[in-house]
Amino acid sequence: MATFTCTRCGKCCISLGRHIRIERSLSSVQHYVRNAISGEVMIVTIHPDSRDLFSEEPEEGWCPFLRREQDGRFTCTIYENRPAVCRNFRCLTMVISGPDGTEVGQIVGKATITTRDAALKELWNNLKKQFLFGEPGWFEHMQKGLVAHGYTLEAVT
Repeated sequence: MATFTCTRCGKCCISLGRHIRIERSLSSVQHYVRNAISGEVMIVTIHPDSRDLFSEEPEEGWCPFLRREQDGRFTCTIYENRPAVCRNFRCLTMVISGPDGTEVGQIVGKATITTRDAALKELWNNLKKQFLFGEPGWFEHMQKGLVAHGYTLEAVT
């Protein structure tokens, strides 16, 4: 069984670090973890494939089980038995709604779209080609282009 490796930004896992704490260690691979949001306490086990990676110190402020691999990707060392707050977390940076207000697409990471709406996906990718991500006005450009076609774009903060 492989561990989860984020090929995107890793920010969602990093940000959960302020809510996930090791309450007590039973061994080097089993730990009681407290979710500071719900108060839930559970036992987690470091995946065998991630034990060497877990032995390295985490970055300050990160989830204590998140590590960055040498290639820059992020790995959750307890992915198979992670707390509910992690399982339920939606890694989104923006949400796209259709004309009726229902969610029809999500933007994950910097600017990757996930949607079942082929026309929306094509529109998003065409708009991205016109303006480089990160340039001043990028969000406004994307928002204006979507609104012209009946969609709305909202940043998730």
